[in-house]
Amino acid sequence: MAGALEGIKILELASYVTGPFASVLLADLGAQVIKIETPGEGDPFRGWGEKLYAATFCSLNRNKKSLTLDIRKSESREVLLKLLERSDVLIENFRPGVMERRGLGYDAVRVVNPKIIYCSISGFGQKGPYRDLPGYDTVGQALSGLLSMLTDPDKPQGMGISFSDHLGGIYGCYGILAALVNRGITGEGQRVETSLLRASLSFIAENTARYFETGIVPRRADRTRTAGVFAFVDQEGLPFVIHLSSPDKFWRGLLEVVGKKEWAEDPRFCDRKGRQKNHDVLSDLLQSVFRSGQRQDWLLRLQGHDVPCAPLNTLEEVFKDPQVKEYGFPIEVEHPQMGKMKLVGSGIDLSRTPPKIETPPPTLGEHTDQILSELGFAKDAIQTLKDQRVV
Repeated sequence: MAGALEGIKILELASYVTGPFASVLLADLGAQVIKIETPGEGDPFRGWGEKLYAATFCSLNRNKKSLTLDIRKSESREVLLKLLERSDVLIENFRPGVMERRGLGYDAVRVVNPKIIYCSISGFGQKGPYRDLPGYDTVGQALSGLLSMLTDPDKPQGMGISFSDHLGGIYGCYGILAALVNRGITGEGQRVETSLLRASLSFIAENTARYFETGIVPRRADRTRTAGVFAFVDQEGLPFVIHLSSPDKFWRGLLEVVGKKEWAEDPRFCDRKGRQKNHDVLSDLLQSVFRSGQRQDWLLRLQGHDVPCAPLNTLEEVFKDPQVKEYGFPIEVEHPQMGKMKLVGSGIDLSRTPPKIETPPPTLGEHTDQILSELGFAKDAIQTLKDQRVV
């Protein structure tokens, strides 16, 4: 069955996370993605492992074709123009101004293809005082305020996941899809622009709304109190979480499980505001109870009383979980030269056009000859480009 974006052609001039993540989300939905990579080097993530085929690279580049092309050389222009004429979308994540200096800015590209959807993902945006600064994930997290709600500023720590990078890719994909729908209505292309800063700031709208309302600068612990979030360990040190949220039935169910019904009348805990104010006291009291038993027993009892809870899983534990297995994760794919690998699949499902992993991540330049031939280049012309180190 064809994917939802079958027939959409995407040209990716991007590396690391933001641009490749935006395009892999679209590729899973059936879009055809050609990834442009520098000859001999490729996406820098390739070098984070063996044989220019690191797991980090593979996680972001399934369902794509790799064309090696040195876009810094003038000889590459003929190839680029032919690709641009046939593309629906271009995704780039260079620093602002780089594409313009290479004659590949939006204004130049739309002359070649007026219907192109041109997506730029940068650190801070295409204008403004930070425009030309280097933007990487942790910088985006920190500047946007996101990191201040993930760690404590008086004891700061970096995060173990690239939040801002992936958010930039998600928002880029979101903009591309909107632009494609609009083009279907109007027949016109447009530029899509996002950045690590803008995407991350948009993502924390819930927290900023409370700040605008109260004037109180939020900290990491504030949401745990507001939303009734708790984390505990059992007698073996195994961690698990409880999220009471707003419905009072979850609080009453928790009291049944821990055998503390009298806390329902305790003035410190009898209503939601009291529990928010005395969150730390309640957490300590609950921890003393939960440390007396085993995690799995507590979770079964909590679930039996409809209390939202879960083990705090490591990745080793995640893929043993029966619900995760229900998604079919991990998905095993095999490259004819590089062998088998496991990947996580799409985060969505569609009843009629489900996302798929059709092909494994490509080796560097794996499809160069094929793509150039499809563009009309003869064998001797392709060899000339290779001799010139253009491809």
